Amino acid sequence: MKATAKILSILFIIGIIVAGCTKQGATPNASLTGKWRFVGSRQSSGGPMYWVPATNNNNYLELKANGTMEWTTGNEYKKYTLTDSVTLTMTHADGSNYQNYYYKIKGDSLGISPIAPIRCYEGCSEHFVKVK
Repeated sequence: MKATAKILSILFIIGIIVAGCTKQGATPNASLTGKWRFVGSRQSSGGPMYWVPATNNNNYLELKANGTMEWTTGNEYKKYTLTDSVTLTMTHADGSNYQNYYYKIKGDSLGISPIAPIRCYEGCSEHFVKVK
């Protein structure tokens, strides 16, 4: 009887873990949606990463709840989806081109880093602060 209870407990825990995983094409979460002001980037040209502060405080990334987006730095991507819990996929309006980004939210800060098909082998990331 105790073995059955242990097996059921293990299956229950596995079920919770599986249910908690984000599915492909998941709806954007509320903390990711909104307007994010660009504050700078981390870059590397083969050596240690270094910080490059934003020179224009008017650049922003806006991720809307309906999956559309606006990025003021001349970016042509108009739609986004969450591929999984750490990957954001941005696409052109007609779906002809895409870019995957690793993303991380910490407090009111968002960092994104390209991972495919274009990636930074030396390391790079764009950083934003949520507009209140």
